[in-house]
Amino acid sequence: MKRLSLLALLMVLSLPLIASAQEEAPRVEIFGGYSLLRISSPEPALPGLESATGHGFSLSASGNITKSFGIVGEFSRYSKSDALGDIAPGSNVDANVQTYLFGPRFTVRTGKAEPYFHFLIGSARGSVETSGVSQSGYAFAYVLGGGLDVKVHDNFALRLGQLDFLQARVADIGGVNSLRYSVGVVIRLGNR
Repeated sequence: MKRLSLLALLMVLSLPLIASAQEEAPRVEIFGGYSLLRISSPEPALPGLESATGHGFSLSASGNITKSFGIVGEFSRYSKSDALGDIAPGSNVDANVQTYLFGPRFTVRTGKAEPYFHFLIGSARGSVETSGVSQSGYAFAYVLGGGLDVKVHDNFALRLGQLDFLQARVADIGGVNSLRYSVGVVIRLGNR
């Protein structure tokens, strides 16, 4: 009985230590950084361009409702410019893609490394210009992915990587599958 009482006393005395060791979540997280988008299309806008890689940036803001759950709004932009060479000598193709997405994010807050997972929905806008002829349009888009943030300070973290599967549903083509990778900095504001 003495051991049980001693164990209970130790547990009660350690509760403040356990409570202080729990991570607090920031109220808002703002991310900005480099992003790479790898697109593969079953019916490309131009023959020979079944896949392309665009470089750009990604910006997002997350409002954390609880320690582990937040809502994210994200904007990203990618561009690619290429000479068509064999397809149309002397011509260039300029392509741009923007995404406007939002949805839930789940973060595991256990020390300095914070992995997260998200599902975002919204729209993608693509435009292609070749020899002065331009085409553009919007499509429904969704993202399934996640990443890893490493806290450097209570108000600052590095996003070592975010890897997402992005699919845009285009009316005449169907699904355009893409992989994207982002890296950058996260500013963390307030405490939850």
